[in-house]
This record gives sequence, structure tokens and C-alpha cells, in this order.
Amino acid sequence: MAYVPGTPQTDAGDVTRMGATGLSFSMEDSFQAPAGRDSLFKPKGGARTPRNPLATIRNVNAKNEFTPMLKSATTNRTRQMNGLLKGNMTTPAALKPGFNMSNTPLPEASTMDMHSSSFAESVDGRTPVPDPNSSAMSTPMALPRRAEGEMDNGNGNVLTLREQEARLEQIDKENFGLKLKIHFLEENLQKMGPEFNVRALQENISLKSEKVTMSRDIKQYTKDLKAAEHELETYRQQLREYAEKVKRRHADEGMREEMDELRRLAEERAGEVERLEEKLAEARSVEDELDKVSAELENAQAEVSRRDQLLDEQEDKVEELEKRLESSQGSQSSELEEKERQLKQQADTIAELEEQLRSLRESQDTNVADKERQLEKQSEKIEDLEDQLRSVENAKDAEIEALQSKIDTAADGKDQEIRELEQQLDDFERELETAENQKRHELSVVEERLRSMEREKDADIKELQRRMQTVQTDKEAELEAIRERLELAESQGDNQVQLAQQSAHDARQKVVEITREKGVEIELLQSRVDTAEAKADELDDYRRQLQDAMQQITRFQREVASYEQQVQQLRQTISQKDRDLIGMDRLRCERDDATQEMTGLRSTLTSKDAQVEALNRATRERDALARELDGLQRERDNLVAKMTSKDEQVDALRKGNNDRDTLVSTLRQERDNIEREMRTLRSTMSGKDTQIEALQRVTRERDALSRDLTNLQSSLQTRERDMSNLQKKVDAQEQTLHELKQLKSDLSDRKRELDTARRTISERDAELDALRSHADEPGTQLDVMQDLVRKRDDELEDLRDELNAQRGEVERLQQLAEERLEALEDLRDTARREKQDVEDELEALLEQVDETNEEKSSLEEKISLLESMIREKESQSTAFQTETRAMQREQKAALETKIKDLESRMREKDSQHRQLQTEAKSAQRDQQFALEKQLRDLEGLLREKESQLRLLQASSKSIQHKAHQDAIDLDEQAEALTKRHIKEINGLAKQIQYLRARCSRAEGFREALGYQKRFFLMQIQVYSECNQQDLNLISQMGITPDITIHERRPKLKSAALAVIAAIRMQKLSEGWAVNRKIHDQLKQKLEAMRRQSGRNKGGLRIAR
Repeated sequence: MAYVPGTPQTDAGDVTRMGATGLSFSMEDSFQAPAGRDSLFKPKGGARTPRNPLATIRNVNAKNEFTPMLKSATTNRTRQMNGLLKGNMTTPAALKPGFNMSNTPLPEASTMDMHSSSFAESVDGRTPVPDPNSSAMSTPMALPRRAEGEMDNGNGNVLTLREQEARLEQIDKENFGLKLKIHFLEENLQKMGPEFNVRALQENISLKSEKVTMSRDIKQYTKDLKAAEHELETYRQQLREYAEKVKRRHADEGMREEMDELRRLAEERAGEVERLEEKLAEARSVEDELDKVSAELENAQAEVSRRDQLLDEQEDKVEELEKRLESSQGSQSSELEEKERQLKQQADTIAELEEQLRSLRESQDTNVADKERQLEKQSEKIEDLEDQLRSVENAKDAEIEALQSKIDTAADGKDQEIRELEQQLDDFERELETAENQKRHELSVVEERLRSMEREKDADIKELQRRMQTVQTDKEAELEAIRERLELAESQGDNQVQLAQQSAHDARQKVVEITREKGVEIELLQSRVDTAEAKADELDDYRRQLQDAMQQITRFQREVASYEQQVQQLRQTISQKDRDLIGMDRLRCERDDATQEMTGLRSTLTSKDAQVEALNRATRERDALARELDGLQRERDNLVAKMTSKDEQVDALRKGNNDRDTLVSTLRQERDNIEREMRTLRSTMSGKDTQIEALQRVTRERDALSRDLTNLQSSLQTRERDMSNLQKKVDAQEQTLHELKQLKSDLSDRKRELDTARRTISERDAELDALRSHADEPGTQLDVMQDLVRKRDDELEDLRDELNAQRGEVERLQQLAEERLEALEDLRDTARREKQDVEDELEALLEQVDETNEEKSSLEEKISLLESMIREKESQSTAFQTETRAMQREQKAALETKIKDLESRMREKDSQHRQLQTEAKSAQRDQQFALEKQLRDLEGLLREKESQLRLLQASSKSIQHKAHQDAIDLDEQAEALTKRHIKEINGLAKQIQYLRARCSRAEGFREALGYQKRFFLMQIQVYSECNQQDLNLISQMGITPDITIHERRPKLKSAALAVIAAIRMQKLSEGWAVNRKIHDQLKQKLEAMRRQSGRNKGGLRIAR
């Protein structure tokens, strides 16, 4: 029923009948708000009771009942409710501007409008009056305004469509709630039997068993978590040890890099010395080639002189033949033709020999020109090779610098990768820590929730059991009372039947209410059981999350192990690359050596090819001359055979002439003539025999002379071999000089090695002193320092042993150099003695040549005597052959003309022969002059070698003095290096101080950031949970959230926190400024050291 306020009372039905005294002008409220109106919209906090447990649960809007019109009605109603709940009352019409209050208690101006929905009886501006038949139960004079909510509990006759729809929606919701309550009550009534109690007990038992299993699982999880924490702590310890090992390795790598740098410099110096020695060897090979060419020229000149001697012998033979022809002209006219032919042949042979001599001279000139061209080509090749060598050296230096830069970049990249991996390891460790902390926190929260849920569940179960017992006892008592009443009613009669029925009905209603309440409680218990199941599901989720976290931890551990393996692999790859680079350097050196050897072999091959060609030409010329000599010998034999045949022909002609004379004369005369001719023939035969014997003696003497000449030639060849042996000895002396230079270079290398050893010893001593000085400082790692000291002591002992070995090696080399110098002096003395012997042998050979010339002249005199005897014999034979001369005059005249021609030719040949003799003598003089020049050159070379020996002795003394001076300088440098090392150790201490401050600062930042992150995550979690709860409440109320964004107003607390943070950062920056200053000093010193090392490298390059 809607509340209707009372209206002014009327005593009569018409106003006109009222008197003036009966009028009442008292103020009456046009509308009186019902009591408890605002309590309808207040939040019912704490309204839930054991008998009304569903008071706080609101019915949520159904999705199928939500329409756009309902949304607009809901928003308007929500706005109105918010205004009422917040206490912001709407402004009444009387308090609005422009409102005029009348004296009569009439409605507001808004109700007097024609367009107002509350307009009822105001027609034509008349004042509405009550009906005469009005009473206290009649219609009020002024209806309330809907805007103020006065008609919320009305019947809805004058509501708008939206309000009507809202009202219908509210009624539908209430009906739905009632239907739902009825359904739950019926279901609870069905569950009131013993079966439900048994089921509840079973569920209770199952819940308790799950509780026990959950507690065991939680204990197991805590044990696993503790084990994981222990393993994580061991991993952290291993990581710290690994980081310390890495630091120590980096320190050892620094020392190793310094040693590698020193070794590299020593190898570069050794390579430069080797290159210079190779250049010197190439120059010496060029000098050897020049010596070989000069020897070939000398051989060619010797061959030319030998051929000149052969020509002289052939000319001598021709002269002998001519003399023989001249001696045989008077007696044997028939032999003139043959002699003429022989002369022609001899002339041809002489011409051929002259042509051969000319060709030999031309070939000698061409050979000399070719040798000179070859020498020029060789010099050009040497220059080209030197240019190529310089270009190759520059290219190799560029390649070495490029490779060194690549190695540096690769090492920097590997260091960067190692640092990144270490950073990733740190990140993973932090993530593991955060994940562990988060999981530990979540586990504690879950355990706390489980404990609270278990406590609540136990309390609820106990309370429900107690309620069930009380309800059962109450129900039994009520049933007993009802039975008693029924029995009493039956006993009292029919008058009380109705009363009993009414009481039974009331009891039934009470039972229904009790069952409803119990159903509600059971539903609440079921909801709690559902929440407990949900919590159990959450607990399962947390277990799964814990398992996932454990799996993630194991995965992180595997990733850490894999990263460690990757770091090891990267280090192995770095070491493998270093070994590959060393192998590449070694292969490059081997390639350079091979190329140099190939170039040297090519040059030697070219020189050997030239020598082979020259030898082939010499052998061909020797074979040609041997063939010519054989041909001349054969011609000589032919001439001898022809002379014997001519003698036989002369005998035959003489016989024919005698026969012809015997035919003319008489038989007596013929007989006397025959006897006489026989005697003459016998005498001529005996003369011929003597001539033949004389000729045979001459040939034997000539053969003896030829044998003597061959002996002389063989002795000359032996002397030439002796000269070549002397040349070899000179080459051996040069080789010894080269070995001395090599020894000198070895001494310099040993000296450099001694310098490096002393430097390293001084550095190690300085490091030991620094380490001993730092061993007493606080914060240093004494164990590491002691290990380093022991290592440095071992290294110092090794270096001292190496230094002693190097000193022994230097002394041995000096002794070897002195022995070599003594051997060179002995060789010089032996060379002088051998030179004297060779000169004596040359003088003996010249005496032998003079003796052979005297024997030759004596033999020529004997031959001339024999020829004169032959001519006398022939003149005697001409007296017996006067008759035959008459018959042969014509032939004689012709022969005389021919003889004249032959004489003229012979004179020409004599002149040519004299010219050849003069040329041969001049060639011999030139050859002798060349030999003397060679001897002088050899003496000059010996003097140069002696001067070089003296220079080497002086240089060895200067080297010893320099070594002593260098030892003094090394001591000074060692002192300077110790001071420098102490300064460097101080710088390292500052650097360590800076790094420690930086690490502590980074750790503080990391801890602060971790704490801030955890705090922010907790705040975000709290905010998200609060927002979720607020959204749940709002959604349960059926109110959609406002999507407008409100700017956050700055607060004083944020400003104060900003000021505190600024002050704290300023203090931290002031504390960090000291360490930054130390860092800047270290950077400046490092740059200065780098510039100094760069200047030193530049100076070394200039020195190269």
C-alpha cells in the first residue's frame, strides 16, 4: 500500500458555508516523506545473520534482460541513488532563483504549469479546492514530483515509460530471487535426510584427508625448495670461483701477452737479419756468377790460344811440305803436278783454317758480347729482384699489421662476447633469485591461505554440525508438542480442532522457515565447500606453478651450464685461432723461404744453363778441332802414300824411257845402257831409301814433339786445375767470412736475448717486490699473491738458468770465432805458399817451353841439312837424266810457270803465316797479361780478406766492449723498469680500488633496484586485487564502471620523496666523484703509456 498523506480537514462540503472564524491558515506540508526512505539505498553492511545469511548477496542483472532502455533507466537511477547516498540533496523548488512563495500552502511553481505532469485541477488559473466530499482518505491536493523520488513506492499510474520499465525490471528481479530461494529451499528440504548427513561426513573425511596430503606435499615442496636453494648457493660459489679464475687468467694472459710481444719483436729482428743475410747471399751469388763468367771468358781465351797453336802447327806442316816440294822440284818433274795439287789442297785447308779462325774470333766476340749482355741482364734482374723484395717486404708488413689488427679485433670481440655472457649469467642469476623469492612468497601466501581456509572450513563444519543437532532437537521437540496438541485437541473436541489446525499450520510454517534457513545455511556451506574446492584448485595451480618454477630453475641451470660450455668453447676457439695464426705465420715464413730458395735456384739454374751452353759450345769446338786434326793427319798419310806412288811412277817412267832408248840404239848400246841404267837405278834406289829413312826419322821426331806438346798441355791443365783449387780455397775463405758474419749476427741475437732475459728478470723481481709489499695490505688475496710469488720465483729460476746457458753459448761462440780467425790465418799462409809454388811451376814450364823451342830449331836445322843432301843426290841423278829432260822440256816449262805461281802463292802464304805468327804472339802476350792481372786480382782479394779479418777482429772487440756497456745500460734500465713497475703496481692498486668501488656501487644499485621492483610488484598486486574486488562489488551491484580518465593530482608526499631522492643522489654522486677522478687519472696514464709505446715502435721502424 502506498502511503497517502493527510489533507486539510473540511467540516463542510462547501467553502462558502464556512465562516471567517472557522478558517485555518496554518502551514501544512504539501508532502511528507515516509520514514526510513533513505535506508533503502544505504549499503547493508553487517546485515548478514545466521537466520538471514543471504542479506548481502544481491541478484545480478541477467544478460537476457539487459536492454538499451534498461541501461538508460539504470544509469538515471544510479545517478539519483548516488546523489542520495552521498548526502547531496537536490535543491528544492522554493530555494531556486526566481521562486515566489505564496501565503497559501500550494504546490511549487513547477506544478502550476500547464505542461507539468502533476497538473490536475488547475483550470483557467483558478485555485484548486478540495472536493466538498473530501476526507482524510481522499486524494492529496498536490502530487509530489517524480524528480525528487517521491513516487518510488507509488502505484506507477503517472510514471514515465523508462520508470515503468525500471519498476517492471525490479519486480522481475524480485520474482526471480524469490523463485531462486524457493528452488534452494526445496532442494534443502530434499537434503534434510540422513543420506545428506552421510554425504557431508564423507566430504568432511575427504577434505581432511586432502588436508593431510596437502600438508605432506607442502613439506615435500619446502624440502625441494631448500635443496634447490642449497644447489643454487653451490652454483653461486662455483660461479664466484670461476670469476676469480677468469680474473687470474686475465692477469696471466696480460703477462703472456707481454712475453708474446717481446718474442714477436725478437722474431721480427731475427727475420730482418735473415733477410739482410739473404740479400748478402744473393749479392755473393751474383759475384760468383760474375766470377764464373770471367772464368768462362778465360777458358774461351785459352781455347782460342790452343787453336792458334794448332794453326801454327798446321802452318809448320805446310812449310815442311813446301820445302819438300822445293827440294823435289829439280829431280822429279813428274811429281810437280801432284805437289801442285797437294799445294792447292793445303791452300784450301789453310783457307778453311783461316775461315774457321775468323769464325772462332767472331764467335768469341759474340760470346763476349753475349756474356756482357747476360751480365747486364743479371744486374737488371738483381735490381728487379731487390725492388720486388722491397715490395714484398712492404706487402708482408702490411699483411702482418692487418693480421695483427684482425687478431686484436677478434680478441676484443671475444672479450666482449665473454663479458656479454658473464652479464647474461648475472642476469640469469638475478632472475633466478627474483623467481625464487617470488615463488617463496607465493608459496608462503598459498600456505597461509590454505591454513586460513582449513581453519574456516573446520569452524564452518563444526558450526553446521552444531546447528544441525540443535535443529533436529528443536524439530523433534516441536513435533512432540504438535502431537500433544493434536491429542489434546482430539480429547477436547471439535471446538479446538480449528485451533489445533491453526497451530499445526503455524508449526508447519515454522518448520518451513527453519528448513528454509537450514537450506540457506546448507547452501552457504556448499558455497564454502565450492570455495574450498576452488582454493584446492588454486593450490593445485600453485603446485603446478611451483613445479614450473622448479623446471624453470633447472632450465636456467642447464642454460647456465650451456653458457659455461659456450664460454669454454669460445675460449677453445680463441686458442685454436691463436694456434692457427701462429701456424699461418710459420707457413708464411716457410713460403717466403721457399720463394727465396726458388728464386735462388732459378738464378743458379740460369747460370748453370749458361755454363752448360758454354761448355757445350766448347766441347763442340773441341770436337770440330779434333776432327780437323784427324783430317790433317789423314791428309798427311795420304800425301805420304801419294809420294810413294809417285816414286813408283817415276821408276816406271824411267823404265819406259830406258826401253825406248834401247829400241833406238843398237843391242850393244842397249845392253850397255841397260847395265849402266841398272847401276844408276840401283844408286837412285839407295838414295831414295836414304831419303825415305830421313823422312821417317823426321816423322818420328815430329811425333815426339807432338807428345811433348801434349805433355805440356796436360801440365798446363793441371796448373789450371791448381788455379781452380786456389779459387775454391778463396771461396772457402769467403764462406768462412760469411760464417764469421753469421757468428756476429748470432752474437747480436744472443745479446738481444740476454737483454730480454735481463729485462724479464728485472720485471719479475719488481713484481715479486710489489707482491711482497702488497701481501701485507688489507683486502688483498694472500693465497693468490703467494701462488703468484711462487710462480714468479720459478720463472726467475728458469730465466736465470737460461741466462747462464746463453752466457755459455756466447762464450762458446766467441771461442769458435777465435778458432775460425786462426784457421783463416793458416789458410792465408797456405794460400801464399801455394801461390809461390804455382809461380815456381810456371817458371819451370816456361823453361820447358824454351827448351822445346831450342829442340825444334835444332830439328829444323837437321831437316834442312837432310833436304840439302837430298838436293845434292837429286843433282847427281839429274846428270844421268839429261836425255829425259829434253823430252820433258815442254812439260817442264809448264811446270815452271806453275811453280812460279806456286812460289808467288807461297810468298803470300809466308806473309800470311808471319802475320798469323805476330797475331798469335800478341794473343799470347795478352793471355800472359791477363794471367798476371788475375794473379794481381787474387793478391788484392787476399789483401781484402786480410783487411776484413782485421775488421772482424776489431768489430769483435768493439762488440765485447759494447756488450759490457750494454750490460751497464741494462742494469740502469732494470732500475728504471723496477721504478716504473712499482708505479704501475700503484696504478693497478688505484684501478682495483676504483673497480671495487664501482662493483660495490653497482651492487648497491642492483639491490636497490631489486627492492624497488619487489615493492612495486607488491603494490601493483595489491592495487590489482583491490581493483578486482571493487570491480566485483560494482558488477554485483549492476553498475558499469566509469571509463573517463581522471588526472592524478600531485601530492605533497611525492614532492617530498622527489626532494629526498635528489639529496640522496647528490650525496652518492659526491661519493662517486672521488672514484671517477681516480679513473680519469688511470685513463690519462694509460694514454701516455700507449703514446710512448707508439713512439718506441716508430723509432724501431725508423731504425729498421
